[in-house]
Amino acid sequence: MNRITFAAALCGLLLAASVQADDCRQQLPAWLEQAHPGHAQGTPLQDGRGTYRLDVGKSICKVWPGRPQLTLIATPLVREEDEGYGESDLQVLVLDSASQAIVARLIEPNRLDWDAVSVDRLEFDTAPYRLREGELAFGIRVMRRGSSRANPLYETTLSLYELQAQHLRPLLSELVVDSSWAEWDTRCTGDFSNSRGVLIITKRAGNQGYRDLLLKQTRTGSRDEMLAGECETVEESTQRVQFRIEYGEQRYLLPIELAPN
Repeated sequence: MNRITFAAALCGLLLAASVQADDCRQQLPAWLEQAHPGHAQGTPLQDGRGTYRLDVGKSICKVWPGRPQLTLIATPLVREEDEGYGESDLQVLVLDSASQAIVARLIEPNRLDWDAVSVDRLEFDTAPYRLREGELAFGIRVMRRGSSRANPLYETTLSLYELQAQHLRPLLSELVVDSSWAEWDTRCTGDFSNSRGVLIITKRAGNQGYRDLLLKQTRTGSRDEMLAGECETVEESTQRVQFRIEYGEQRYLLPIELAPN
């Protein structure tokens, strides 16, 4: 394939992906109404857990690149909300891309609750997570943001899901892959910390054939102080660590160092 042909093919793929994304966003309201009849008309919604509303603004969808015959949807189901506090479930849907029929549905109670640290946005992670032979998983990243200016917090967690027949189940829940926080005087003086992680699928197959995961983290820290009228960094440190994550009986088990607070 010459460069011109390759470039044309690449442009075609990018255009197709863009059209798919736009088409997905345009159809999302109809899909949400399909999954929750009456939502579009403002009808109060209720299920076995009580009343709820859809957070349409944070709802997302994506055609699954590894299995384009399927479309993924994630939406928060808000159960309770008040100033600075709320309870919200995470609903994950898998649709047949052609017929638009719902293939699988999973609701994780209280996955998106907030109290001072709120959910900023959701994002599908459709990297090729081949966790065991013949299976392909997908991920959802949840970005959270703290409300304190003096103690800011930003955090991204990753959860992985597997579709088997018409059953969707979580494989890995709320692994913190990126985070940053600070404790400062809002002008200069304070401590700052960042952690960036990369999740690697190893070759070692463990329980039930699921491959071990390896989280490699780079942690950086610094301390700033006001010196002679200038804000200066007076201490800096970098640490690289890694953690092996193995599959248990039903899902991947997080080491105690990585378990949610």
